[in-house]
Amino acid sequence: DAGQLDKALPLWEETLQLRKAKLGADHPQTLTSMGNLGKAYCDAKQGDKAAPVLKEFVTALRKRFPPDDPRFAGLLAQVALDLLNCEQFVTAEEMLREALAIREKKEPEVWTTFNTLSLQGGALLGQKKYKEAEPLLVKGYEGMKAREKTIPPEGKSRLPDALDRLIQLYTETK
Repeated sequence: DAGQLDKALPLWEETLQLRKAKLGADHPQTLTSMGNLGKAYCDAKQGDKAAPVLKEFVTALRKRFPPDDPRFAGLLAQVALDLLNCEQFVTAEEMLREALAIREKKEPEVWTTFNTLSLQGGALLGQKKYKEAEPLLVKGYEGMKAREKTIPPEGKSRLPDALDRLIQLYTETK
């Protein structure tokens, strides 16, 4: 929280190792440490370290949810957002594809489904796959805009973020 990631990362790494050794890889406290370490790597712009940790985190959590659980889709989307922020676009895309499949099946008209579309477009945008990204970004933004009144306060920033991704696409493609 103090912004001293250079000091925090070794502590997170040690905590994860100790929890794996003492509690096991699938213990809730171990998983919390794994998620915290992955996010800290992202915050430190060490995406090459974040991606494998967060993939392991998601794999372990997958066992705790029934198939097609919207809560798991939400977790995937949140982890993928962290990965987008540390420019791990391919790994984020994989997670977002799964999250989107669940959300389109279980919650096709909920704002979070359209946010996931926009995030998926963002992952493709980061890979310079502009033609694939554009329809997702447009549909994601338009879907969120149409459901703006249903977005809770903690999700309000997602709509301008979706618009920023569209602006980035059109700026990069002139």
